[in-house]
Amino acid sequence: MTFAQFSDMVPKCTKPRLTPAAILDVIMANYSRSLPGNPVGVQVEVTVQDVMELSVLSNSFTADIWFSSIWYDPRLAYSHLDDCRQNLSFDDRFEKLIWSPNVCIVNTKSAHVHKSPKPNVLLMLLPNGTIWLNYRIRVQSPCSMNLERFPIDTQYCHLVFESYSYNTASVSVNWMDNPVTVLPEISLADFDLSRYRTSRHTEVYKAGEWYRLTVELEFTRKYGFYILQLYVPTYISLFISWIAFCIDTKALPARIVLGVNSLMSLTFQFGNIIRSLPPVSYVKAIDIWMCTCVGFIFASLLELAFVAYQDKKLILKSGKSNAAISTLVSYLKHFEPYHEVASPPPPLAIDEKKMMSRTPSTVTNPSKSELDGLDTTDLEEEINEYRKLAYARKKFRLLDFGANVDRISFIVFPLSFAIFNVVYWTYYLQDVRIPTWN
Repeated sequence: MTFAQFSDMVPKCTKPRLTPAAILDVIMANYSRSLPGNPVGVQVEVTVQDVMELSVLSNSFTADIWFSSIWYDPRLAYSHLDDCRQNLSFDDRFEKLIWSPNVCIVNTKSAHVHKSPKPNVLLMLLPNGTIWLNYRIRVQSPCSMNLERFPIDTQYCHLVFESYSYNTASVSVNWMDNPVTVLPEISLADFDLSRYRTSRHTEVYKAGEWYRLTVELEFTRKYGFYILQLYVPTYISLFISWIAFCIDTKALPARIVLGVNSLMSLTFQFGNIIRSLPPVSYVKAIDIWMCTCVGFIFASLLELAFVAYQDKKLILKSGKSNAAISTLVSYLKHFEPYHEVASPPPPLAIDEKKMMSRTPSTVTNPSKSELDGLDTTDLEEEINEYRKLAYARKKFRLLDFGANVDRISFIVFPLSFAIFNVVYWTYYLQDVRIPTWN
């Protein structure tokens, strides 16, 4: 039943009889603060006026609410005294003179009645004895914080009402038909108050059973701030680290600077976000994102190290081959005058297959009998040409190997990250809220 329905129960006016003070004197003359009847039905209604803060560090929210209790006490009826007066309004002083169910919020961390300038308490008495008691209070209550989906998360906060002084045998507490009202101008920096739901159940204590009313508020995080301050910068850092794949493999310092700077930037951004969160033992969505991004940048640095190592290994092999050929040329100089070797005639055409078919032992360790039947001048020219050809080939292999690895990485890294994005955003953007809420 709503308050308007209670008001409709007031009889039609015929003529005024007494003043408010006289009515109060009459109804309070023989009034006792004892329980009016068993059990007394009490209806509760809550209006959320404003939500100032929702803190993930303290697992609580702070709000201003109007909290109303309505019950019927026939001893306070005055319709027989004045059927023209619709209601009598009092402040908190009259509340202390009558019986009340003492409905309170039992799960608060702190609560106080606003005093601006006097206590914000309204007690309204209807002619039929119905009492409407309203408080305007600021309350700090706990929230069930779960940051596994942060920053695309939804948090739930609770207000729990009970009659503190009376169990189910004395007072029956219920929600009104429209139990919760949320004012439209409520706005938080990080959250939207999206939905609410109410429930009623019986709580068992050592002293007996109590009716418990619960209102659960659903807060959905506004993640636009984190898109701009976290996700977009991480995208940029990753793209910058991939630019290193387009830089020549010889420009090793430039490639290292790009990778290391991207890694440091990512770590700094992650630290700024984590500083505003409580330490929890489970993995959050932001942890998965940041660890994956760091892994991609670290993998790009490993790719750089691998290419540099392979380049160094090929250079060392090329140096050993040149040393073997130089040894052969020095050996030939013992069989021809130096000036003839040093000033050879124009180079002849080289039979490349012939040179490539020679075994290393023949080139590096020729026997004297083999050398006696050769024109050392022609052989030296062929060896010089072979050395140039071998060096050119190894240099090409060296450059081509690093370019191929970079070319493959430039495709594999963005493609892998795109697949990760599809999986990540598909999972975390799905609506996991309870569908049966208001």
